[in-house]
Amino acid sequence: MSRANDTAVIIPARNEEDRIGACLAALAPQSTAGVTVILVVNNTTDRTGEIARTVANRFGLHLVVLDHTLPADQGVGTARKIGCDHALKRMANLRFLLTTDADCIIGRNWIVRNRSHLRKVDAVCGKVDVITEEADILRSMDQRLATLEGTYRELVQDIYARYAPGCTDIAGTHGEAAGASLGITKPAYVAVGGFAQIKCSEDRRIIRDLRSLGRKVRHASDVTVQASCRLDGRAAGGMSDALKARIGGMDYMVDNCLAEADWLISHTEQNALAQWPPHVPDEARPKVRDLPRHISKLKSFLYPQAEMEESCFQPSS
Repeated sequence: MSRANDTAVIIPARNEEDRIGACLAALAPQSTAGVTVILVVNNTTDRTGEIARTVANRFGLHLVVLDHTLPADQGVGTARKIGCDHALKRMANLRFLLTTDADCIIGRNWIVRNRSHLRKVDAVCGKVDVITEEADILRSMDQRLATLEGTYRELVQDIYARYAPGCTDIAGTHGEAAGASLGITKPAYVAVGGFAQIKCSEDRRIIRDLRSLGRKVRHASDVTVQASCRLDGRAAGGMSDALKARIGGMDYMVDNCLAEADWLISHTEQNALAQWPPHVPDEARPKVRDLPRHISKLKSFLYPQAEMEESCFQPSS
């Protein structure tokens, strides 16, 4: 490896022959001599690795393909860890570890912007949008419910920014921590022990663990990727499962980083909030159609003066 080779992009892939070409084609123009792309093909029965090598040769992309069969109790967390471990062992001048997914298309200057942020903080969480050409599927979502969930997320993030340790940075940000766009410095990654070898949610867990060590995390809106809207996802509990719940017309539980209002208020009053993003147990997650009352409770807790002033202007009956 050359001395300039300081950035690894880790991509887990399982049966991604239809998507990996577009993913790597988007990476290629941004991958200078200092970038190595490590594709961790796992539990795959299609031509993902073969197609990836063909695309890499076409664009002159420095690509390493690792092929693994993982046990049933492991998944994308293990795949990301395998890729990062390879970079740590083989790249003597490694400084930055970036991750995305095989069904994603990175945004403009994704690598440059990640590097820029990582010169100032220990980890950067990018913003995930949907692939424009696939966005039609979102039209079948109940937009009223989507708006409610977005409003509630803002309130929950406000709670954490005010009262959770080391979380002031999430105020007014997208607050996401998705493996589709993560960047971590080598020292921070080593300090936290790497990605957990779990089937899903390894992305949020590593950010939560970094915060618990006092590491600086930034949720950057200028670092973007577009993710597919497919409904046959690779990781249980991932984006595809979330989409299916939201377009199916069911009264789904909201994102598992969003607890019900009483739980949040109780934990806040006990100084018991952990780092963002939390993993909320199912029994403490509200259903989306119950959000209006949870929104009202959090607003009253966060902004009591505004609630009092509003009540003063209500006409008497």
